[in-house]
Amino acid sequence: MLHGTDTMSYSASALSFMIQGLNKPIIFTGSQLPIGVIRTDGKENLITAIEIAASKDSNGESIIQEVAVYFEYSLYRGNRSSKVSSNQFEAFKSPNYPELAVAGVNIKYKWSALQRSEFSEPIYQFGMSKAVALLKIFPGMDIELYKGLFDVTQTKGIVLETFGSGNAPSIDKMQKIMTRYVEDGGLIINITQCSSGGVKQGAYQTSSFFNKIGVISGTDMTAEAALTKLMFVLGNEEDSDKIKALISMPICGEMEC
Repeated sequence: MLHGTDTMSYSASALSFMIQGLNKPIIFTGSQLPIGVIRTDGKENLITAIEIAASKDSNGESIIQEVAVYFEYSLYRGNRSSKVSSNQFEAFKSPNYPELAVAGVNIKYKWSALQRSEFSEPIYQFGMSKAVALLKIFPGMDIELYKGLFDVTQTKGIVLETFGSGNAPSIDKMQKIMTRYVEDGGLIINITQCSSGGVKQGAYQTSSFFNKIGVISGTDMTAEAALTKLMFVLGNEEDSDKIKALISMPICGEMEC
């Protein structure tokens, strides 16, 4: 699937939730330089993505059976990928999960990293809620400026990018706003701002508050995966307990167990 690079990881993440139980690959690719430019990376990306998509194992089954992103000699799980550069050919990385394959003279697959579904056939669920937000915590932040986001009648869920392993400033006003929002039925997913690693909620005093009020740990999810997962779950489920359970657990390999 040819796609613009800026939002490729968002689309790949979303599609991994929307079509589960794949027994064939859906591979996203694109280029940093337009296809008409002599030095374009698009030709190699497209040719190798097609070869990977057509590759079979000894049983005649597709080697890749999930949504993936191929870029600059590497194949990544779609919901584990992020765009990390606007000017380098190596524009994508998978910070917390191994590459699915590396293309050289031969294509080497990391078999232990490949996904295999328990479903006998694909499951299609296309509901996606737009009532979500992404908020990045920063030093000196005035939470009053963002108070409108914490209105559950408008925003059903918020992905919160915090410091390090899931920490935030111990500001009374911020904690009160978040507590009220969760009590009213709002969902908050805590993910790290760091380019790799994940959240260990409660490991430090500055994140223990999140456990007390019911903020959900996003463990090692990327922002793209966390946001699209939140949109997907809210768009397809109504029961609050089931929503929280689905967000807290891996659906299609997007987070560690």
